[in-house]
Amino acid sequence: PDLLVLGTDGRKTSGVPAYLATTHGVNRLSSSAPDTTSQDDILPPNRRFSFDAESLASRGYLRSQMPYSPPEDIENEVLRICKELLKSTDLHTPFKDANTKFMVLAECSKAYNHTVPNSLMHKITSIGELVTFYKTPINTTVPLNMMKEFDLPKNLHVIYKYTRFHPETDTMFGGVSAYTKDSTIVPGLKNKKRYPGYQARSTWPYQ
Repeated sequence: PDLLVLGTDGRKTSGVPAYLATTHGVNRLSSSAPDTTSQDDILPPNRRFSFDAESLASRGYLRSQMPYSPPEDIENEVLRICKELLKSTDLHTPFKDANTKFMVLAECSKAYNHTVPNSLMHKITSIGELVTFYKTPINTTVPLNMMKEFDLPKNLHVIYKYTRFHPETDTMFGGVSAYTKDSTIVPGLKNKKRYPGYQARSTWPYQ
């Protein structure tokens, strides 16, 4: 059936099947109609996933990863692999295709047991960026444990092994806490293995 819609100029448009008004005017939904949508409306030109990289970085705090300490001759070793596979040691040499890039990254990952994560894969486009990645150490120590190595002020005291109540281990009063209705909630799968939590009863009896 024919549809009655309003165009962008406010005038009625009728007598044609399957037409809808959009911000670009009246576009036909039929597959036989030519596609007038420009490439700029779909994807910005020369986009290098900047938005996706920022999104992954914002969600990547304390993500599970292995610590990495680069060897002293890591640059020469990476250049040796690039010379064997790419026949070049110039830091500005780009990877000509995806297969070549995969072979180089796979060989480096096998040699150093350190893999480029997906969030940084699009940034490794040349030999120089690959060398920079493998020269960058990764410290997975959380900020609280890093404070053990700092020279803290005298008026600051940090309790690293704090006391947590649990009814199975604290049985002096029959496993009942002084704060009877307060549960010990531990978020995160990794933290649940380190720090046991429990769900307190909200009514009597509390144990």
